[in-house]
Amino acid sequence: MGNPKKIVTIALVYIGIALVFYSYVKMNFAPTSERWSSYYAWDPVSKALVQPLGTDGAYQTFILKSWLDEKIPFVPVLSLPYVSFLILVPIVVPALNLIVRSMKRFLTVGIALIVSQLFLDLAYWLFQTNVPRTAELPSGFFGWTVGMVWGNDQPFNGYPSGHCTWTMIAILALWRLRHRFVKTAWILMVWLALVFPATVMLQQHYLMDVYAGMFVGFATYWGVMFLVERPSLVPRGEPALK
Repeated sequence: MGNPKKIVTIALVYIGIALVFYSYVKMNFAPTSERWSSYYAWDPVSKALVQPLGTDGAYQTFILKSWLDEKIPFVPVLSLPYVSFLILVPIVVPALNLIVRSMKRFLTVGIALIVSQLFLDLAYWLFQTNVPRTAELPSGFFGWTVGMVWGNDQPFNGYPSGHCTWTMIAILALWRLRHRFVKTAWILMVWLALVFPATVMLQQHYLMDVYAGMFVGFATYWGVMFLVERPSLVPRGEPALK
């Protein structure tokens, strides 16, 4: 691990992760009327993204809410795994691959996080949605944590869910480490799996955002893995061709 090239590579990957996270933050705001003015804009009255329907004053909101979303309860306690995501996924999970001295696996998870966020940024730029927050914050610690989430993560970068995308990548990476870190990998996988329901139960996303985010994370991780690690695909029990 003392190889200067490896150290520089590791630093660049973490810097890349930080930069794409910053890009998410910079794009997570209500668009002005000048941005895609003929397509949609932020309506300060209804507090939603709106699109003209052909006549002046006629609008529809870009809210991907289904009938099932209506039945999902508000669960403030899930703010804990939601917030812990910020440390576990971009920092801890890549580092675990370095601990087992697997530079290729580190690159796989790191590059997958970066590339997936670039895909998400493009989606947010072309089709920015909105998730109205109608629940009342409870008093106490969990009300404070949800308030912190809502205050720092605006409800505009909805489809696909970035939390679900990165969580899927992290779980896939942890699954491959389950034999090296038996307890740690399983505990983290179960804990991070709570992020999926948390995104909708904290009124951060709708179910459509979750499904799309999981798909982007799954596809990106395996796509990057095949490019970086170039695994040999052979049936179990048969030697790889040389």
